[in-house]
Amino acid sequence: MHITGILINADGDHLGGSLAQFEKDLTQYRQTGFDGVEISVHGLDVISGGHLLRDRVDRVRAIADRYDLIYTVHGPDAVNFAFPEIGPGGEPDWSMDRDVFVASLDFCAAIGAHVMVYHSGLIALQAAAFDLAGELPDDEALDRARQREVAALRELVPLAAERGVLVAMENRDPHPWEVATLRRFGVQPSQLVKYHAGLSIPDLLDQVEAVDHPSLGLTLDIGHLFLAANFCGFDYLDAIRQAAPYVRHVHISDNWGRLGGPIDSLTQRIPRGDGDVHLPPGWGAIPQVEALKQLPNYEGYYVLELRPRFHEDLATAVETARQTIDQAAD
Repeated sequence: MHITGILINADGDHLGGSLAQFEKDLTQYRQTGFDGVEISVHGLDVISGGHLLRDRVDRVRAIADRYDLIYTVHGPDAVNFAFPEIGPGGEPDWSMDRDVFVASLDFCAAIGAHVMVYHSGLIALQAAAFDLAGELPDDEALDRARQREVAALRELVPLAAERGVLVAMENRDPHPWEVATLRRFGVQPSQLVKYHAGLSIPDLLDQVEAVDHPSLGLTLDIGHLFLAANFCGFDYLDAIRQAAPYVRHVHISDNWGRLGGPIDSLTQRIPRGDGDVHLPPGWGAIPQVEALKQLPNYEGYYVLELRPRFHEDLATAVETARQTIDQAAD
C-alpha cells in the first residue's frame, strides 16, 4: 500500500458558496498538516444550470493556487445516470446530469484535480419514496437503469480521460427512508440491496467492468460499506477484498454500523451512533487498520471525510490517520 497524501473533505454545506470560508478552511487544513483537500464542487457555486461559471472558477483557482495542497473533487451527489429525472415525454432524461458531470470535469481540469468522485446511481427508491411513482421498479426497470448508467459512463469517462481526470465511482450507504419505502410497498427490508445495488461491491464491479475504461475505478467509502455490511448481512472485510483490485480512491471516516431510525438531526444521531455520521477515526466501531490491510496494492490518496463540527479535532485526526496507515503497512 502506498498512500500518496492525506486529504480532508471540504464539505459542500459548510462552504455554502462562500469563497471567504473556502480560503479560511484551506488555511486551517494546511496548518493542521493535511496534504490536500477534496472539494465538493456543489459547495462553491461554480456550476449553475449545468453550466460552468468561468469567472467564479477563476476566483476559486486564484485562492486554491495560494496553497501547497493536492486537490480532488467530489461531484454533486444528485448526479445519477441510472435513475435520472423524468423528462416531459415521460422517459428518463439524463441531459442535465450529463451537463453537470461535464462541467464538474471542467472544474477539475481548471484547478488541476486528477480525481473526481461520482456516487453510484444504483439507488432506485427515491421516486417511490417521494410519491413520484405508484410502484417500485420491477426487474426490467432495474436492469434498464443499470444499462443507462453504463451507457452514460461509456460516453463520459473518455471525456474525463481527455482532461486527465480519473472518475471514481463511490459505494453508497443504506437509509431509514429506504426501509420505510419498502415497508410501505409490502417489501421486506432484507430486499434493500435489490433496489439499492450501490450498496453492493459485486454490483459496482459489474458496472465498472461493463464500462471497461482505465479512467473509471472505485472510490471505496469504508464508512458506507460498514453500514451496508451490518444492515445487509455480508462480510465487511471480504467485501473490501473483492473491491481491492478496482479501488483507485478511498474515503475514510468512522461510525457504529447502526442504521438507526427516522431522526435526521446530526446532533441527535451522534450520541446514538446512528447512520453515516462521519466521525473521526477511532470514535466508532470500524476496524480501521484491518480495513486498510485488505488493500495491500492500493496506491492513492487517503481522504478523511469528516463532519465540519469535528474541525477542532483535525490535528488529532491527521495524526491518527498516519498511525493507522503505518500499522496497516506492518
